[in-house]
Amino acid sequence: MDIKEYISSGIIETYVLGLCTPEEEQELEQLRSQHTELNKAILEYEKAMEKNMLQQFTLPDEQIDMQILDKLRGMNNEAVVVPLYPTKKTWWKPMAAAAMILLLISAGLNFYLYNQTNKTTAIINNNSLPEDDFKVMLNPAITPVAMYGVGTHAICRCTMFWDKKTGKMYIMIHHLPKSSSAKDYQLWATVDGKQVNVGTVQDEIRGRFIEMDNVPAGASSFIVTLEKAGEKTSPTIEETYLKGTI
Repeated sequence: MDIKEYISSGIIETYVLGLCTPEEEQELEQLRSQHTELNKAILEYEKAMEKNMLQQFTLPDEQIDMQILDKLRGMNNEAVVVPLYPTKKTWWKPMAAAAMILLLISAGLNFYLYNQTNKTTAIINNNSLPEDDFKVMLNPAITPVAMYGVGTHAICRCTMFWDKKTGKMYIMIHHLPKSSSAKDYQLWATVDGKQVNVGTVQDEIRGRFIEMDNVPAGASSFIVTLEKAGEKTSPTIEETYLKGTI
């Protein structure tokens, strides 16, 4: 398989937006573990999507969402009309193409937001998270920090919410292998170019927030490393699993 051609096929966008079939999703998950280039492209697109979401942040009207969804569903059934005789005036074609691209981007983003809203609503209805965790996630005064996998640990992921007023960090683990009895995950904050040990991440806690105290003020980034059990004064950079910036 030509992995570059696979990346340019649009499968990444479809995957991130939740539009691919189960078979396509399974194939992509298998390929991303084999091809660093593919995994990097997925992470970059996810970051770009998150950036757009943070910039816009307001959810679209539900009626508009449904109209977009109906339009997307009907696209496969619409006939494509190809003119037999091209017209001489073709100056409008680039403008039309640009407009279509903007429409697709807007529709994709709206669909993504709609999908995420439905997922959040489902979680709330199922009471799978404590009420206090939702208060943390919805508090605009708390800073979210996305932590991404590093190197061979690219599939690892967690989300952190930093309350700068109290110095507390709330960590939700998504994809992080469980540590052994001989090793612990350590959270480090970068302050003025120096790594400060925030504490041990209790990774046996899954499905809810891990609460940590005494996050130093002025931190510009964070990393999570896997260390031998015991107090550490400096991180083992070669054992970095996660990294995130403010």
